[in-house]
Amino acid sequence: MGWFNKNKSNQDALEQADKVVNKGLSGLLMKSFVPKEHRERINESLQTAKQAQMAAEGAIPLTATAVVLSVSDTGKLVNFDPIVVLTLDVTETNGSRYQKTQETLVSKLQIPRIGDRVALGHNPANPSELIYMGLLTP
Repeated sequence: MGWFNKNKSNQDALEQADKVVNKGLSGLLMKSFVPKEHRERINESLQTAKQAQMAAEGAIPLTATAVVLSVSDTGKLVNFDPIVVLTLDVTETNGSRYQKTQETLVSKLQIPRIGDRVALGHNPANPSELIYMGLLTP
């Protein structure tokens, strides 16, 4: 740890943001002055950022691949990266195929396009949920 906590990692920053929004005096003030729907959107954005960070670190094993059928922008941004809605044709490692619609954070440098192959992994907190892990190279 550095002087004045300047050497914190991104994970620590996300945990700090979660504490500010949901715990202590600042959490109480958030509950008092910020409408519930806005707090829910903030918490959804924090969860999306945590999932994207786990996927980027390689902490989640690849459990499925998918072909992008459609992409639509939600208008939401997290650190200037867009949150998009993807319609996917998913193929799990056990061979099962199905279509799924998923709202996820993507890098603005690697926004998936129709026909792109993407990697998916199971969310450790909720194994029935798939997390977007990024584009697969051909």
